[in-house]
Amino acid sequence: MVFLWLHVKAFYGMLVTNVGAHLAALITGSLVDRIDIHPEKAICHFLYQALTSKGPANLHFNVGLSVSAYSYNVPLTIAIVASLFPLVSYRLRWFLEALGLIFAIHLLYVFLYCGLQIYYSLIKAGIKSVWKPEQFFWEFSWVFVDAMVIRFEPFLIGAFLWFRSRTEELDSTEE
Repeated sequence: MVFLWLHVKAFYGMLVTNVGAHLAALITGSLVDRIDIHPEKAICHFLYQALTSKGPANLHFNVGLSVSAYSYNVPLTIAIVASLFPLVSYRLRWFLEALGLIFAIHLLYVFLYCGLQIYYSLIKAGIKSVWKPEQFFWEFSWVFVDAMVIRFEPFLIGAFLWFRSRTEELDSTEE
């Protein structure tokens, strides 16, 4: 399974990085100039159009993102799902929901990382001033997803499938 993942990871990273970077650009008022995808790293080039005292100006900045930073635990997640197979009779819908949850978590990771880096770049350029609630949102959200959710993801997916099967059993006994 790991060998299959190593071949799919680059395409998966390209998809997640494209969607997450465009969402971050949309929220922050930036534009995605281009995204360079390398086997292990994605570099997002952003453009921010600002109005200065000398007229309109374009601010270009780059955000480098390691694909393995958020996708390193996908083989472990698949192993946990496979280990639950004898205990839980999966339905295809549950498995697709679990894959959607993994994708959403990785998308949130890329979105928050790019959003935080854009925020820092705009402050550094003097376009934005530090506003504590906005700074708290970006920093807390990023640290929570990076330090907690990504590391707990395999067990979150396992628990999701386990509880999903248990609620199905409870629903069938009530009828």
